Amino acid sequence: MEKFKDFWRQYRTPALIGGGILLFLLCAVTGAALWLTRGFWMDAQETAIHATEPVTEAETIAVITEPPTTMPPTTEPPTTQPPTTEPPTTEPPPASAMIENVPYYSQHGLLPTGCELVSAKMLLEYYTGREVDMQDIIDRVDCQYPQDVDGIPCAPHPSEAFIGSPWDETSFGCFSPIICDMMNNLLPRGYVAVDTTGTELSELAETYIPQGRPVLVWATIAMLQSFPHMGWYLMDEHGKPTDEWYDWLANEHCLVLIGYDEDYYYFNDPYAWGTGTRYGREIVEKRYAEMDQYSAVVLPVPENSTEPATYVPVRETEPTEPETTDITNPPMP
Repeated sequence: MEKFKDFWRQYRTPALIGGGILLFLLCAVTGAALWLTRGFWMDAQETAIHATEPVTEAETIAVITEPPTTMPPTTEPPTTQPPTTEPPTTEPPPASAMIENVPYYSQHGLLPTGCELVSAKMLLEYYTGREVDMQDIIDRVDCQYPQDVDGIPCAPHPSEAFIGSPWDETSFGCFSPIICDMMNNLLPRGYVAVDTTGTELSELAETYIPQGRPVLVWATIAMLQSFPHMGWYLMDEHGKPTDEWYDWLANEHCLVLIGYDEDYYYFNDPYAWGTGTRYGREIVEKRYAEMDQYSAVVLPVPENSTEPATYVPVRETEPTEPETTDITNPPMP
């Protein structure tokens, strides 16, 4: 007993300290175990409650749109086919485009009233890559002066013939159908002149200029105002005058559209002295509309096409000018 008392007196302090530490650790472990057990029980209760509640629409979308993080990567290659329910997308036209190498000719000193033929010469040489003689062009155009039939001035519509002669400064001109017929006799194999009359000018520009395809456009000289100048009664298929009067608009003009941007259209204007003449888009579109939106473009012939090019017989003789007739105030038929 004395030995135990001596031992206690000697080691009492360390024993008390060690016992306190052991007691603290035992209490801490017991508390942690109780806390973990309580948390597990509460989670189990919450899970059971949510399992009986309906899933809201928001929670459903969140689940569908968020892929699981444990999903393995797919081994299938990505598809290259567009969805069959959606149309294929097309790129918008460029904001500006210019064709640089269209040959230029001025009609000054060449043809007094043949702006359509001079403009056509530019396109023909652009596609043939060689000089096209102006006389070869004129020989493939039906030219007819207005005639006095029983005291009535009459002539074909300008879309059916060149009214007058391009060598005559008092003559008129023609529209795109005549020019297309002529060009289809001179274009190289694989190309065809297409009448695009009625197409908006902006659509013509944004469609064909980026493709490197200049466009024949009917507007007015220097974009001046047009107005009825002279006229005649149109002829029927037998060459007889009808009761339909046609007014020729003064300042009629044909140009080659070679470029555009947000503010201007650019032309090879045969009434100017060089390439790249520019006019404001608004005024050009207005004058183009005044001329009934006559236009033409040269396109590649579609593959496997069986339609022959339009043929216009070569005129054998120059048209003769009739006796002077006042057609500003024509008599009624």
